[in-house]
Amino acid sequence: DPKALNYHVGDREGLRGLVALDVFESELRRVELPADGDWRVVARSFAGAIRDAYLKVGVLAASFHLPAATGLTALAPVETLLQALVDAGFDAVQAGRALTQISDTAYTAGRAAVLAAQSGVHPNVPEIADALEHAADKDFSILRQVIESTGTDQDGAEQFEFSLAVVIAGLEQMLA
Repeated sequence: DPKALNYHVGDREGLRGLVALDVFESELRRVELPADGDWRVVARSFAGAIRDAYLKVGVLAASFHLPAATGLTALAPVETLLQALVDAGFDAVQAGRALTQISDTAYTAGRAAVLAAQSGVHPNVPEIADALEHAADKDFSILRQVIESTGTDQDGAEQFEFSLAVVIAGLEQMLA
């Protein structure tokens, strides 16, 4: 009934948000993180699951944001990652901050991959390439190389792995 739907959801964007959240949480239900694994493995598994779930949301990705996923389904992998971080030597506050950084990295990678899938390239590349066309050929030589190399990482998987490696290396430094 449209009236009941309007009462519970409000508008089309609200409905999209609920559908996106349902898809996201359904994907997270499939995740089995190693409960007694090395924190790095757990962090990588968690981040990959978040990114993959975001990719499954696809075109509805713009309709929801990661903090909206607050159901118990989303909390089980969070608790597993937090436990692995605490077991590794982080205190609860540091583990929470690490969780935020890992989640943000995965969320950003998933969002960029969804946007790239829609346009065939990372969303910033066309704007930068257009700006470089107005610059002298000798200017911005390294930036030009970077922009040219973006075509080799269509789904952003390489960038995601790099970003995750940076986060994990930083966390390792904190533990040392």
